[in-house]
Amino acid sequence: MKSGQIGKMLDINLSTKKIEKIDLDVKIVQQYLGGLGLCIKLLYDQVGTDVDAFSEDNIIVLATGPLSGTSASSNGRTHVATKSPLTGIIGMGNFGGFFGPKLRKAGFEGIIIRGKSSKPVFLWIDDGNTKLIEADHLWGKDTYETTDLFKKDLGNDVSVFAIGQAGENLVKFACPIADYYHAPGRSSVGCIMGDKKLKAIVVRGTKKIDLYDKISFHKAVIEATDRIIDYPDKGERRRIGSHLSRFKIKSKQGLIRSGNFATHELSEDHDFFNLPSSLEQRIVYRSDSFGPRCITAPYYGCDLEADVSSGPYKGVKLGGIGFSSIGNDWGVRCGIKSYPAMFKCKELCNRYGTDSANPISFAIELFEKGIINKDDVGGLELILGNEKEIMEMLRKIAYREGFGNILAEGTAEAARLIGKGADKCALTMKGKQIMEPNVRFMGAARVLGAMTCTRGGDDLNSTHTINDTESFPEWAKELGWTKKQYLSWLIDYIDIFPEEKEKIYGSPPRDEFLNIDSYKGKPRLVVWFEHLTAVVNSIGLCIVSSNMVPALGPSHMAKLYSACTGWELTPGQLMKIGERIFNLMKAYNIRAGMRRKDDAFPLRSYEEPLNGGPAKGETVISREKTEKMLDEYYEIRGWNVNTGIPTEEKLSELELEDVAKTLYE
Repeated sequence: MKSGQIGKMLDINLSTKKIEKIDLDVKIVQQYLGGLGLCIKLLYDQVGTDVDAFSEDNIIVLATGPLSGTSASSNGRTHVATKSPLTGIIGMGNFGGFFGPKLRKAGFEGIIIRGKSSKPVFLWIDDGNTKLIEADHLWGKDTYETTDLFKKDLGNDVSVFAIGQAGENLVKFACPIADYYHAPGRSSVGCIMGDKKLKAIVVRGTKKIDLYDKISFHKAVIEATDRIIDYPDKGERRRIGSHLSRFKIKSKQGLIRSGNFATHELSEDHDFFNLPSSLEQRIVYRSDSFGPRCITAPYYGCDLEADVSSGPYKGVKLGGIGFSSIGNDWGVRCGIKSYPAMFKCKELCNRYGTDSANPISFAIELFEKGIINKDDVGGLELILGNEKEIMEMLRKIAYREGFGNILAEGTAEAARLIGKGADKCALTMKGKQIMEPNVRFMGAARVLGAMTCTRGGDDLNSTHTINDTESFPEWAKELGWTKKQYLSWLIDYIDIFPEEKEKIYGSPPRDEFLNIDSYKGKPRLVVWFEHLTAVVNSIGLCIVSSNMVPALGPSHMAKLYSACTGWELTPGQLMKIGERIFNLMKAYNIRAGMRRKDDAFPLRSYEEPLNGGPAKGETVISREKTEKMLDEYYEIRGWNVNTGIPTEEKLSELELEDVAKTLYE
């Protein structure tokens, strides 16, 4: 390893209490970068698909990226991975805040956790010193209480990565929480930490992170930062995050509907109709207390905190409230009308340590249809908008009480256990709850990105937040631009290789590309962003800077990475690494039995018409169009069009010959 790279990981065996400091293999780092790439490589090599998720042989991998903890714009991300007990395939998530930078400053790129402890413990990392300490006194406490105690005992400069009651009780969609607000959601890592009796990882890091070429790195940082600052969107989204683009206008157009299948009209007194004032009056802008200062934070609300000063939820404080997921999960899916109540639901998820995209909306629809009744759910009136009952069901899930014990298994398994046609209401992909409630308005590229996402249920590891690259955004309209002007600007601005731009947007560029229902060029756009997102998640940057604000692409990332590590990579080489990482994730799922049929939405999305709104009578998506798009996507990737399996030739091209032998032996 050259200067600029730490090159060490912790290998923790909870069964034997043995802690090793291991050197990373240089070839693996060169081929997989760090973060996501390192997580997937270690998981693929060490946890076969025949390993039970609750076995001692399952591992958890946490890995930072080489830019995490540096001055790079939008740095600070950490990736986690395990074999998911919910889906049987990869469980992975990404989170920000102080944890990753502090871990690197303590002298480690990441942590491997294996085995099981016989009783609760936490891992304490104090710069280079590490030890496992008994945590019986913490078992049963939520993540906020746990974090408070650690900060009181060890100091405010520590970062705490902890599970709550959901993880302890093996809720299959439980996730850890870092420093109150940061969640590697959708990973099931909280469940596996609970199974291993690992209550928390606490880290203090004070060492300096070296850079290989400080002058070149500083120049690259300035260039990247200027790109982000110069992004033309200067409107309300900077004040309230992505709520503006997702809810303000669409609500008034009748495009936002509530419920498990988004089939109910929004109540007229819903806070969505009063944006931005309904959100602005309950937020406080934060400069640095939510995490390392990031220039992209205003674009997505990362540094916005809820501070409810009156009403039934007085005292609720919650970071990151600019994320539209809060509105999707609670305002749309569960029909909750007010932002303070939505904030409380999200706070409970953070305290218990559980995903906020959970089976409650599924249970609400079952209740509406009479498949379950009040006796089944402990006397609760489980209907849209009943916030107190919804919050009580969150508690029941976290403690596995009553019907909560069934929902704790996840939507797909809960539907099987309930029977009586419940499976028709289970909106899952690859066994995981769909995160986006209004699929009808996602756009063609994001629809395909969700279908091909390797962890299932969302497009966060692929095309998430690329709306501006496949539509005519509101901010461009506010500037008075025409579609032609915007498309011309976008093609000139976005960092995509010229030959790829021509294939994606056409030559001359097609105005119809900005129609989110248009499928032409979208498969190639999805492939590009899947590779780019794999790179972003591996080097420790945030996808907001590359996807939602498409400011940083491979040209900028290659400069940052090369100057930081001393390993010169061209933009093309960086994207090839992204392709390798994505193919390795796909190969893991193929080993687990996944095929083309699994790259699909639930049948309901193709067959059941919407019952209201502008798209009344139409199905959510067209099977014919999505299947054609999937054909093209597989062809571009060099995968078997009939099965979705990467070909031997493609794997060999990516230096994955050993993987090809496993798939084709």
